[in-house]
Amino acid sequence: MRLIEKTGRAYFWISLSAFVVAGAIIYFALTYILRKTLNENLLSDIEAVKRNIAEKNIIPSYSPYIDVKEVAGSNKPGLEASDTLIFDQGEQESITFRQVSRLVSINGKNYLITAREALLEKSDLALTIAVVTGSVLIALLVIIFLVNRKLSLRLWKPFYRILDELKRFSFKSNEFRFSSAGDLEEFNELKYDLEILTGKILSDYQALKRFSEDASHEMQTPLAIIQSKLETLMQHADLDKEQYELINTAYSYTLKVSRLAQTLLLLTKISNDQFADKQMVNLSEILKEKISVLEDIFNDKQLMVMKDIEEGIKKETNTYLAESLVMNLLMNAFSHSSSYSTVGIVLDENELIISNTGLPFLSDPDKMFDRFFKEDKSSSSHGLGLSIVKEICSANRWKIRYQYENGRHNFIVTF
Repeated sequence: MRLIEKTGRAYFWISLSAFVVAGAIIYFALTYILRKTLNENLLSDIEAVKRNIAEKNIIPSYSPYIDVKEVAGSNKPGLEASDTLIFDQGEQESITFRQVSRLVSINGKNYLITAREALLEKSDLALTIAVVTGSVLIALLVIIFLVNRKLSLRLWKPFYRILDELKRFSFKSNEFRFSSAGDLEEFNELKYDLEILTGKILSDYQALKRFSEDASHEMQTPLAIIQSKLETLMQHADLDKEQYELINTAYSYTLKVSRLAQTLLLLTKISNDQFADKQMVNLSEILKEKISVLEDIFNDKQLMVMKDIEEGIKKETNTYLAESLVMNLLMNAFSHSSSYSTVGIVLDENELIISNTGLPFLSDPDKMFDRFFKEDKSSSSHGLGLSIVKEICSANRWKIRYQYENGRHNFIVTF
């Protein structure tokens, strides 16, 4: 939930609660004021009736509004105000009246004068208050919502602009700067801290990139020299068998280290997007070419290749990356297939599937794309082939997934 929506809901419920309380207060206040006003008016009517009796000696009777009764006794004048129900013949229903009764003494006689006035029904009063209050509530809530939304969007605009700019952050740029954050101190502080953070990230990334490239390049020269010297030693005629095997073992490991350095350099270049030059590449032709290149090693292991390659499948990518992807997947299938088994290869417009038979994967399948991960620790593989495949897929925004089904390991690249 966005912050604007959350604050908007909070304002709504707070406003609603406030108006409910205000509605109740208005109801009781209006009721009190109405009765007080009616009492004062009715007292004025009683005084008018009193003067009329005193001056004209006429006892008026305007039922049910004025009621005068002569009473015996010497009770002191008193005042009583109350609500009462009186049946209305015309309306055929009982109507609530506000009445004030007062005992007065006129010309030596005692009279009980009662003045009445019809009251608005409580339900009608409540309905009127509810309609008025509700209308005001709705109007104010709409105004508050619109004003709050417009104000929030204006105030938070720099924040969302910073987020959009942060989403476009790339390691390709040597420097990253945000646009103005307005006059709000909090957003300016956020902008300042993010610029420091992205600057440090870029600096660390560039340093790591240079180190990786330099280390890989610098390793090649001494490794080439070591390989050359070992090759020269292996050609000496006076070497005995033990010495030759020791030199040959050292030579094999230098080759392995050299290949590892080249593979790590390739991974670094892919991660740094150094294969940005793309074109329409014919994957069908590349796949058939690599299968032909590997035909001999597949035959040595007595592997049967089952192909279903659709012609003319072209994708926009780097040619070298496409060749590396295909070669690594084919070599992975070859390495993990048992002799006299089958390797399946399927290519269509949407997917490339390369599969091989084998036992289920014992470890977490997601780990197989990690660098240097090997199910069989004794394997001579450096465990980077599938990592390269994953990096190539990421660079091209393709998806690579693994599934084990019917005794077959399936690696599926979705374009």
